[in-house]
Amino acid sequence: MHTEYSEGKDSLKTMIEKAEAFGYEYIAVTDHSRSQKVANGLDVEKLKAQWKEIDKLSKIFRIKILKGSEVDILKDGSLDYPDEILKELDIVVGAVHSGFAFLERRMTERIVTALENKYLDILAHPSGRLLGKREAYAVNFEKVFEAAAANGRVMEINSQPSRLDLNDELILRAKTFGLKFCISSDSHAVSDLTSMRYGLGQARRGWLEKEDVVNTYSYSRLKQVFKKLNA
Repeated sequence: MHTEYSEGKDSLKTMIEKAEAFGYEYIAVTDHSRSQKVANGLDVEKLKAQWKEIDKLSKIFRIKILKGSEVDILKDGSLDYPDEILKELDIVVGAVHSGFAFLERRMTERIVTALENKYLDILAHPSGRLLGKREAYAVNFEKVFEAAAANGRVMEINSQPSRLDLNDELILRAKTFGLKFCISSDSHAVSDLTSMRYGLGQARRGWLEKEDVVNTYSYSRLKQVFKKLNA
């Protein structure tokens, strides 16, 4: 989810309150990284300020609040924060937000390089499509899924009605590589939390089961998937 720290409409506290009211055991706060100027991406100091607020709010709420970031995958495949910051995050969600016109080979190399970064956990909206606005970028998904499986990465299923990414066919293909998935609300306001049902429908169309989706797991089991949560 996103908050007022970047391009979200509601405060961190408001988002947490609503998620807890929904009965969630945990959430991941993943505001945009610094290169996303148009989305008010967080520089390092602002990110650390958010960590401090999360620490304070964690003492008030029952729900587990994961310190995450939707980190830009830069054009060379590197990530938008230095390693000393990435290693402190509970969840690193990598996303392509630029260079959509890259040729297939270059885009594939870019994403594979990111998937090989030891700090990346989840690949966000993997095809980059925006329904009715932007086609998916050219990428070799066989190589992407192969690299994700080899490095233990998780594929996002983005629940936003404008994305629904991955689509059902790619979900089914990704599952054949043994990949796990995360159904994300990609919330930018408390009203977006109800969008999870669209991602759930997408997962079902891709023939996924509960075991395939890591955010159906209890927090204790989730820590086995994302080892940084044990720190």
